[in-house]
Amino acid sequence: MQKIKFILFIVILPLIMFAKEQKVGFVESSKIFAQYQATSSANQEFNEYIGACRDSAAKLQLTVQNLKNEFDAQKLMLSEEARLKKLDEIEKYTQIYNQYLQDVFGPGGKIEQKNDELMAPLLKKINDAIAKIAQQEGFSMVIDLSEDIFYASPELNITDLVINELNREYGITTTIPSAMKKYIGILPFKEENNEAISENLGMRCQNELYTVLNNYSQTYNIVTKGTIMAEFTKRQWDYKMVDENQALQVAGFAMCNYVIMGKVSKTGTKIDYTISLRDVSSKEEIGSRSNTATDDIKFSESLKNDLMILIESLKKKE
Repeated sequence: MQKIKFILFIVILPLIMFAKEQKVGFVESSKIFAQYQATSSANQEFNEYIGACRDSAAKLQLTVQNLKNEFDAQKLMLSEEARLKKLDEIEKYTQIYNQYLQDVFGPGGKIEQKNDELMAPLLKKINDAIAKIAQQEGFSMVIDLSEDIFYASPELNITDLVINELNREYGITTTIPSAMKKYIGILPFKEENNEAISENLGMRCQNELYTVLNNYSQTYNIVTKGTIMAEFTKRQWDYKMVDENQALQVAGFAMCNYVIMGKVSKTGTKIDYTISLRDVSSKEEIGSRSNTATDDIKFSESLKNDLMILIESLKKKE
């Protein structure tokens, strides 16, 4: 479907609530549209409509082209009167074609009108579902998540609850845990010298650690490497060049509650590293470990072991 003019979801409860501390939640509109069952049939109808419009436009374009080809083949044999008549006909159908494009594909045209026609009932149902969930969960305001928000706690995300509510009419529900798990991810380590850079040790640390972190998926929601790296790409930041503050911003954009980050250097066969576990919201260090390894195998084992120690320590604190 065309890019949707998505209405910012803001649910305002009775004004008296604003005298108290507000509880603000958020939704991910793109996820709602992707997983709401009604979207699929609307997309299909919209795409079929666009296809029919394109076919009509192609026929008009072909008519204009055939008239031009016919004129080019006959113009030397035509009288002045016949030549002008032929040119008028070409001009007439060219105008019809251009007007069709404007009326159908232009701003406010039939394509846009069809999009609005299909989206209006979906938006109403979505807004109604958001309002219902917001009231049930005690939120005074719900906003659509955007890149401009530095950090929003996953506990305030009601997206899955909204999707669950919307899909009830289709007999589809999503299992939602009573207590949402915290989100945790891993950043590439900062490479401290040329040897570490040349061997891409920062990315290797991230890869090695994810093999361990994935074992904790029953305890935490794992923010994938792809999600983390996509946030660097969105901001056109080179992960090798960002400072600590920017790194924590990336973790926030990726919706992490906790993040694993660190630094690594290499001299000859000796690899030195520090691994740190941070609370993204407060930026406080929950724990860290530094170590030295003299070969790749020991480095991998030591790094993974240090992460397990930090994670187990975090679990005890929660």
